[in-house]
Amino acid sequence: MELQNFESIYQNTYDNTLKFIVVKCNNIDDINDIIQDTYVELYNKLKRKSIKVENEKNYIVGIAKNIIKRHYRQIQKDNNQISIEEYENIELSDEINLEDDFITQSNAKDVWNYIKNKDLVTAKIFYLYYILGYKLEEISKEMDLNISNVKARIYRNLKEMKKIFGREMI
Repeated sequence: MELQNFESIYQNTYDNTLKFIVVKCNNIDDINDIIQDTYVELYNKLKRKSIKVENEKNYIVGIAKNIIKRHYRQIQKDNNQISIEEYENIELSDEINLEDDFITQSNAKDVWNYIKNKDLVTAKIFYLYYILGYKLEEISKEMDLNISNVKARIYRNLKEMKKIFGREMI
């Protein structure tokens, strides 16, 4: 791996690395920081010297694993919760169908706040399904969950959200 190939490396490994980070993170709010820190560290390593590796994806996942450990060790050391409002200006893609009848651009922040306050597994499932576009089978496999569990979490929470954000938010 060399610095002049960084963009190509990034394009080839980003989805795999992001999926790993989503599955391993303890807080959905930390995902963007950790993915960014992972590629910044890779960039800095490549600036110093070229790196010989057999598998780029595994090497970058190793960097991500270290970033995650460092990140949570620092939070524990500081003994406070970091909350970043990264969904404040979220924009819904036209390709993502988040039950169009009750989720609008204007209430997307409220919906994500609701999801983030659910248990971590449910928040990860929603992130993988609606933001990253993974299929239910892929989520089930990555998170080592029964597919019916994944479906139940999505549909149960969609039903709850329809009650909360439904007609009054349109």
